Amino acid sequence: MRPPREDTEPWYKQFWPWFLIALPLSVVIASIVTINIAIETDDGLVSDDYYKEGLAIHKDADSAAKASALGIAGTLAYDADTGAITLMLEKPLQGDGTGLSLEVTHPTVSNQDQSIQLSRLDDSRFAGRVEPLGPANWKLALRPADRSWRVEGRLPQPGSGQARLD
Repeated sequence: MRPPREDTEPWYKQFWPWFLIALPLSVVIASIVTINIAIETDDGLVSDDYYKEGLAIHKDADSAAKASALGIAGTLAYDADTGAITLMLEKPLQGDGTGLSLEVTHPTVSNQDQSIQLSRLDDSRFAGRVEPLGPANWKLALRPADRSWRVEGRLPQPGSGQARLD
């Protein structure tokens, strides 16, 4: 003769069946969330035409070398509250200085990139305004209208609001 069972509760009132059901159920829920994130977020390229940009690397290297030969370098100050940009070059810019543009590029999200024209304040100071920059290590590229030279720098946000362009 068998001894009587000690557990007389039905299975759905016990701990272990629910524990064993919860393990695969949590994996199914995590999979659904992951699929939802993958479908709804855009994993766009940093550059839409990366092939042409790859071919232009030599041209960019030449423009950076020309800026170095001309001694073009400076400091950029960014005010996070107003979006004001002030560029101070180390030596006055030759020519009229009109058409100086600043490209502010987000490292991963291309729709946050901005390109602005800088206004001349005097021989070595320029100013402009950008939309507020979110947290990122922003890439800066300064070029004249004829794109004959280029200086670059990085502006980490949040940060000091200062960046070196050379």
